[in-house]
Amino acid sequence: MRLPLIVTVPAGRLLMLLATAVGVAEAAVGQAPPSLSDAISLTSGDVWSEQSTPAVLGTPASDPVLNQSEIAAVEPIADDGVLSLGGDAACNSCNGGGGGGLGSFYNRCGCDTPLFPYLTGPGACDNWCVGPHWNVEVDGMALRRTGVDWTPIVDLVGTAPSLLDQFNYGPGGRIFATAYNDSDYGVQVGYEGINDYNATALFPQGADLRSFDYETTFNSIELNILRRTTAPTKLFAGFRYVQVDEDFTDRFVDGKSVPPPANPPDVLAFVDTSNAFKLENRMIGFQLGALRDAWALNKWLTIEPMGNGGVYYNNFKRENLQDTTTTIVTGDDTGPPVVDGSTSVNYTQFGTSQNFSDITFIGEVGITGVFRFNQCLALRGGYQALVMDGVGEGIDAYLQPGLNGSTVLYHGARFGLEYQR
Repeated sequence: MRLPLIVTVPAGRLLMLLATAVGVAEAAVGQAPPSLSDAISLTSGDVWSEQSTPAVLGTPASDPVLNQSEIAAVEPIADDGVLSLGGDAACNSCNGGGGGGLGSFYNRCGCDTPLFPYLTGPGACDNWCVGPHWNVEVDGMALRRTGVDWTPIVDLVGTAPSLLDQFNYGPGGRIFATAYNDSDYGVQVGYEGINDYNATALFPQGADLRSFDYETTFNSIELNILRRTTAPTKLFAGFRYVQVDEDFTDRFVDGKSVPPPANPPDVLAFVDTSNAFKLENRMIGFQLGALRDAWALNKWLTIEPMGNGGVYYNNFKRENLQDTTTTIVTGDDTGPPVVDGSTSVNYTQFGTSQNFSDITFIGEVGITGVFRFNQCLALRGGYQALVMDGVGEGIDAYLQPGLNGSTVLYHGARFGLEYQR
């Protein structure tokens, strides 16, 4: 048997509750999207001025002060035996609220003060419950790596090279995504990397060829904590993992030929060798950095510098693979009987692996120019440099045993798009 739930509320108190709920709802619903002039200010030199921070980014940097008189306690109100909750149905229907007021499980829009704070995005398209404030940067990169010193190799081979190639610029990508809560604290996840660095040295030796192939890659992923404030300069801190792989191969190719027909047939042996060093610099550590949101040149164009540095533990792995390929070529046997020539190949490999550890320093600086089409979308372009000290290089591993830390510099241009809401 169902019993109706009956809650009695004094009439004066009920009117006061309804008036408070309607007032708060009208304030939230009537919130207008920020204009571009409000979001970009030239007075403070920052894109986001102090006046626009609460509207665009959520709450200001300082701790918010709540007026207790604006927060009304809401109690269940009985209507014909059915339990209902207070709140404006039109306001609370946003984001799947279903018009159920404070009782709606999916209502985060903040139409009522006690709920999740209302965050308005930077564009008119975001005049709704957007949750965290997002900033996403996607860039293409073309970075140049420290060149190869081929002098020790030339001295080792003892003949003049026909080609000495350098790494030059390698294509890569960069993507950073930052989410800010209503107190402007943000979590940032970022990746950048280049996987196409190649350098070659060729030494012809008659019909034979000796070559040195050098390949390297660079990949980094990081997690940072930062806070968006009205101050010109922001600090951030986090963890970063960087991996630099280096492959250096000394390859000798024996010039092959087919012996002429004979009886008995001639047999020739050709030996190709490969001596490869494969290195993995696996660096993990803590970094500190700073960035300036913007130096505003005008309403549309801003300059944004940044820098960071950290100390890392380098878990270094070194592998040496020695391959030998023996090719046996047998000429035609003129007989009798006549027998066609044949070829056979024998392959062997020998390898060793070692692990070392060391401390590595990584520092990075960059400057970016940002042209804003509107409050949500911007075009980016800039220059960055990254230096690593204590990194094992492939050519050093070929010439010397163990881990011999070197300094490697990456620098070049980047360009892309930025989106925020």
